Amino acid sequence: MQQLAENLRERVRQRYRATPIPAFLSWWGSELGALVPENLSRRLMPPKPQLWLVPAESGGGDFRIWRADGEPRVLDVFGAGEDPKLLQSRWRDILAEFGDGSPEVRLCLHEDQVLALPLELPAAVESNLDQALRFQLDQVSPFRAEQVVLDHRIERHDQAHNRIEVTLRIVPNEVLEPLLARARAFGAVVHAVDTLAGEEPPRPEGFNLLPESRRPRYVHARARFNMLLGVGLVVALGLVMAQTVVLRERTLAGLQAQADELRVEARRVMQLQQDFEETLMAANFLAEKRASQPAAIELLDEVSRRLPDDMWLQQFQLQGRDLRIQGQADGSQRIIGLLDESEMFDSPEITGAISIDPRTGQERFRSQVRVVAGAEPDSPAAEGADS
Repeated sequence: MQQLAENLRERVRQRYRATPIPAFLSWWGSELGALVPENLSRRLMPPKPQLWLVPAESGGGDFRIWRADGEPRVLDVFGAGEDPKLLQSRWRDILAEFGDGSPEVRLCLHEDQVLALPLELPAAVESNLDQALRFQLDQVSPFRAEQVVLDHRIERHDQAHNRIEVTLRIVPNEVLEPLLARARAFGAVVHAVDTLAGEEPPRPEGFNLLPESRRPRYVHARARFNMLLGVGLVVALGLVMAQTVVLRERTLAGLQAQADELRVEARRVMQLQQDFEETLMAANFLAEKRASQPAAIELLDEVSRRLPDDMWLQQFQLQGRDLRIQGQADGSQRIIGLLDESEMFDSPEITGAISIDPRTGQERFRSQVRVVAGAEPDSPAAEGADS
């Protein structure tokens, strides 16, 4: 199960390296880093502290100790013949100089200690490239897989021919193991085995020939702290934004509730206003009706005062502004002149035929008159004064 997990991690790592994401992130980081002042950049994200163990080219067992978290410089030289306990004390003194956490220790091998091979392989093996290289290692080198440690890097994808170009680095175990034993003797924990692209100052190529199972886990303490701090700031910012959104939603909900209440209140006020207007219209109806024409009782009074005692009415009907009367009289034609004298009536006329009532001997008549709008009845007192 552990081997399966390691193979899966290695496959994911290879696929990630094969994508343009690492190059983009490296370019993006360098571009952003160039915008930040150097002092601030070193405070926010100081370079990873590194120590390079560079063995002597002669293979005598000497180590040059380089510090590489800035401009590379030599801190010490550990001779092969020196007392291991003395070297351990000097090594601890070197580690004590790193205030931001323990450094990453990288064993850097010279070109004559490493076999470099450029290979061109089918793109189909990319998902399981490490096993494919180990399987055919004896075909491209004089070594078998169990005799060496190796690492590789995909340099280019040839999409047209469906091939990949791979750079392979191989170190025999018989060369590497004595160097690792020498480093362990003075207390160094080697996190990576790399190869050099230059000599003064040395420039590691970025490989790690140590197998996954033999790589000690390294944590850049300052970077981890800054990362945790950054994550904390992002979480805090997210919480603040979430709280802002929640408060905004609550405020909107409160304002919506207030708007609903005001809307209901406005409807109630509008209903009250409508009821008031309807009540007012109903209250003004009689006054408007009175203003438009006299009341029926006033018209009846006016007719009664205008007609003489020998005329009497049998029917009095008011429809709108048309007044129809029916009755009996001696000489019914007189009614037209009598009603015409009133300011409340206009255009009196006899409608229908005039007949004689056999019982009374008087003429039966029907008359129609137009009621004058806004006319006021004549005052009996005024008429008495005139007479």
